Amino acid sequence: MLERNHLPLRPAAPVFAVAWVAVIAGASVALSLLFACVTPFVALAAVSAVILPRRMALMAVLFAWLANQTVGYLVLGYPQTFDSFAWGLAIGIAAFASLAAALAVLRLAAGLAVTMTGAFMSGFVAYEGVLFAATAVLPSGDGAFSAAVVAEVLLINSLAAVGLICLHAGAAVSRALVAAQPGPALS
Repeated sequence: MLERNHLPLRPAAPVFAVAWVAVIAGASVALSLLFACVTPFVALAAVSAVILPRRMALMAVLFAWLANQTVGYLVLGYPQTFDSFAWGLAIGIAAFASLAAALAVLRLAAGLAVTMTGAFMSGFVAYEGVLFAATAVLPSGDGAFSAAVVAEVLLINSLAAVGLICLHAGAAVSRALVAAQPGPALS
């Protein structure tokens, strides 16, 4: 079982951190195509906060948001209106608020499961809170924050977080197996 100190990618392995940022951005593209308006930024932010060094986590969320917006406007045909651009910006702010909340949880001395759960839940509350606050100035549908919609967003983010954690665990095991392989004998 992976312990908390095995999860964050260390500066000694920057290629893995860069690869993870690319994975997060790629996941954002795939998830944007799959879910359109419900890209699981909370999952992307929470897992990045736990797994990556702070600066790399910021880059991962930035690239994920940029990838989402690019897919939305260039592939999915989001309307190019002031309201649409403003909601895109609000989603970006919410994604970074989610990351900030998840990073704040890392200061707690807790086990891995508690840390990841806390990072995810605090990130979810921050994300939804920012989006709800945005409805004070941006147009929104009546049911945008209904219990059913919030539950669906929570479910999608939960499943995405589990998938990303499994992906990272698989990569960590693979990296450990490669590191354990004996090198070529020098004669």
